[in-house]
Amino acid sequence: MKKILFSSLISFSMLLGDVIGGEVNLGIYNHTPNGTAQNGDDSVDVEKDLNWDSQSDIFFRAYLEHPLPILPNIMVGYSRFSHDGVGTASKDFSWGGITFFSLRDRVKSNLELDIYDLALYYEILDNWLNLDIGLNLKYFNGDIDIDSTLKHDHSDIEFALPTLYAKARFDVPTTNLSFQAEGNFIGYDDNRYYDLELGARYEILLGFGGEVGYRTMKIKIDDIDDISMDADFSGIYGKVFWDF
Repeated sequence: MKKILFSSLISFSMLLGDVIGGEVNLGIYNHTPNGTAQNGDDSVDVEKDLNWDSQSDIFFRAYLEHPLPILPNIMVGYSRFSHDGVGTASKDFSWGGITFFSLRDRVKSNLELDIYDLALYYEILDNWLNLDIGLNLKYFNGDIDIDSTLKHDHSDIEFALPTLYAKARFDVPTTNLSFQAEGNFIGYDDNRYYDLELGARYEILLGFGGEVGYRTMKIKIDDIDDISMDADFSGIYGKVFWDF
């Protein structure tokens, strides 16, 4: 019975690979903050004033590639992005029209953000060096809460960014080891965003494997939903994948 199931899985993988290809992966990434945020006149340090620290969140991506050269391939993705902190600020600051005092208020803050990806891309190279190039529409949806005793501000965050998208992978000959870089970038006016991953992956069996690496994200937005931010978030990640 086990031999039949194993043979069926191999046959299904080969049949699927002849028609379509792609990958699904699920991972967890760590992000350490550095920079400022603003909702009003004062720029607030996310570490010293909001007391944000390292946080780990999940992410998921699915890629679908087909044999039609004219139509682009598709990638959909989701990343959870959150930070929270409790403590006193390094200075008095105003947020959303409310003033928080460094010596009197114990400030509690919470950021919850869902990031969705929809990328259309073309496979430029497909051998020991793989290269994909395209466009990615990223949608950000969430909120940020800052409060202290008898003080509270809630701000919704919702915006979309079209970004350049690229992925490159180098397969080490005669091994199941490969190195990969994947990222998004856009810059216009006073806004800038990039999200870059650099990792090493190893395929264990039938396209299943794991990857570890480093991810860095830059968010610089100017007065989007009354929120401005100029901050970096970086840390290690790990994920499991199925490349079919």
